[in-house]
Amino acid sequence: MEEGLTIKNLKERVNKIENILSSVAAGDMEARINSEVEDDFTGVEEAIDLLINDLTDELQQREKTQKELEERLATIQEQQKTILQQQEDLLELSSPVIKVWDNVVVLPVIGTLDSRRTQIMMENLLQKIVDTSCTIAILDITGVPTIDTQVANHLIKTVTAARLLGAECIVSGISPAIAQTIVHLGIDLSSIQTRATLQESMRYAFQQNNQSVVESGTQEHSPHGETK
Repeated sequence: MEEGLTIKNLKERVNKIENILSSVAAGDMEARINSEVEDDFTGVEEAIDLLINDLTDELQQREKTQKELEERLATIQEQQKTILQQQEDLLELSSPVIKVWDNVVVLPVIGTLDSRRTQIMMENLLQKIVDTSCTIAILDITGVPTIDTQVANHLIKTVTAARLLGAECIVSGISPAIAQTIVHLGIDLSSIQTRATLQESMRYAFQQNNQSVVESGTQEHSPHGETK
């Protein structure tokens, strides 16, 4: 003969279980049955409490993992900002505009040019022209291995913008490779004053300023070729 189950206050206890599960579903992970009755239904209540405990642990672990990921993401984003700022700083440093003489500024360019760097160069040069009121700007590209159509167009725009500010812009140091590229691309630089070397550009700038050029071991020459 089978023995019957011994369960006290079944209806109330089932209602309590439903309320506890509803509270957990609503986010109250502290809710527990904590039955004080010992009978055949107690195992069910304890099993439900264990289930809630396991669920709580898993949610806490997920929250911890999510927080760690968010912190890592924030760190990565901050590092990216730092890297971008450093790249901007390097671009600024790689495009120095120097006032080398009264009324003369020089922008020496070294390395590969891209549109971004060329744009910064243009901004720095024009700002220096405004700040110093110089009327002659030398853009020396001796250290540039090659240029493309977009970069060449930026250079042309730089020269044009400098003229609008009242400064003559001289491009020096065009290598044979760059010269061939410019011809091959069909870029017209006929409106731009060019010189083979920075030295020749400086000599031209001095002449435009009506300043004499004296070379070591030679006599001084005036801009008009007269010996002094």
